[in-house]
Amino acid sequence: MSALLPAEFAELEHLVAEWAIEDGHERYVKRVNSSMEQIRAFYDAVFPYAEDAVAYVDTFDYNEPLPEDVANLRNLLYSLITVSLAVELWRQPRVKHSATMILTRLS
Repeated sequence: MSALLPAEFAELEHLVAEWAIEDGHERYVKRVNSSMEQIRAFYDAVFPYAEDAVAYVDTFDYNEPLPEDVANLRNLLYSLITVSLAVELWRQPRVKHSATMILTRLS
């Protein structure tokens, strides 16, 4: 069985199933449907690793598919970015004054 994350980030493996979300819209939906306790626990777990994780992922060629463990790490970083405003600015999962609106990007 292969590792879910590179060995240096194994302490975060318990977060992969729930938070290593590849699709940006799905990450957003996860954030707005999570409690601040869930969001804060994820943020507090991943943030201390963020700088090293970015440096690690950046050693790979983005023109080539990432190994699954590295893709999971990248997706945890993307989820961290998605929840960071909720933690650092709004202190709630949704954008302030957005009611129940969910933003969707159209391609």
